[in-house]
Amino acid sequence: MEYVYSGEGNRLLLIGDTAQLPPVQQEFSPALDEKTIESFFFEAVTCTLTQIVRQSEKSGILVNATLLRNALQNGNTDDFPKLNVTAFDDVKRITGTELIDEISSAYNRDGMEETIVISRSNKRVNAYNMGIRNTVLYREEELSTGDLLMITKNNYHWADGIENVEFLANGEFVEVVRVRRQETMYGFRFCNVLLRHKDYGVEFEAKINLDSLHTEVPGLTREQNEQLFAAVMEDYADISRKSARYKKVKENPYFNALLVKYGYAVTCHKAQGGEWKNVFLDLGYINKSYMGDNFYRWLYTSITRSSQMLYLVNLTNDFIEGNK
Repeated sequence: MEYVYSGEGNRLLLIGDTAQLPPVQQEFSPALDEKTIESFFFEAVTCTLTQIVRQSEKSGILVNATLLRNALQNGNTDDFPKLNVTAFDDVKRITGTELIDEISSAYNRDGMEETIVISRSNKRVNAYNMGIRNTVLYREEELSTGDLLMITKNNYHWADGIENVEFLANGEFVEVVRVRRQETMYGFRFCNVLLRHKDYGVEFEAKINLDSLHTEVPGLTREQNEQLFAAVMEDYADISRKSARYKKVKENPYFNALLVKYGYAVTCHKAQGGEWKNVFLDLGYINKSYMGDNFYRWLYTSITRSSQMLYLVNLTNDFIEGNK
């Protein structure tokens, strides 16, 4: 907003998809709301893009996404959406017993970086990540060379020194190039690693918090965050000024350790903004009480993460076109 007001003729262009999930704990995206923008004394001009560029116009992914979008626009979200899973080559319904073989085939065909599992909860995502590491990648160590990790909290500390990178952003993916020394400090486990950023193609050294790999929240729990802060703060008890102690904590490499998850399976919110050739979507158990705009947005956002192939895992008949 400051930029727009700073010079004559400046413009702000906001692009998004109103059918996708809004920001966490919000009912709609304020950045895409004309009245919200006008409340900043802007003259807002809106338009709708209709040309499809991610999928083919004959795509089953597109057909099902359009079905969900139309239901949202018309307010018809109280019942199970009826998906077309048989008429298209790019949508496939699979069982849990087929899952491992299908993921392996996707990895072999398009690579690990072009394949993702999307599930509804952090608990199920953790289970998927462990299962993929154990039964598809055959990795027994907690962290191995080649592991794909997703950063779950913005981090400025380890971006310092990386050219043209201001910070490591929540939701970005990195690959483990080398596992160095593991250590325990302040009641937490850490590992020094050499990482490769998947978007920028640069390698950099960092320290990661191993405990964050296994929590059922995006990073550490509130209790863990408080415990780590208090333990690091105690290390600087000899500094009398509280502001100076706080500054030391903010510079501490352990306090600033990267919070990460394995990057083979993610929640829909973490997948939002990303694109993969192969998406494996697990809805879990869903009853009719879950229906509504929020679920339809979740399903629409999940489905549209795929550019080539959508796998629907253990999808119940409630969601199948032709079933009543």
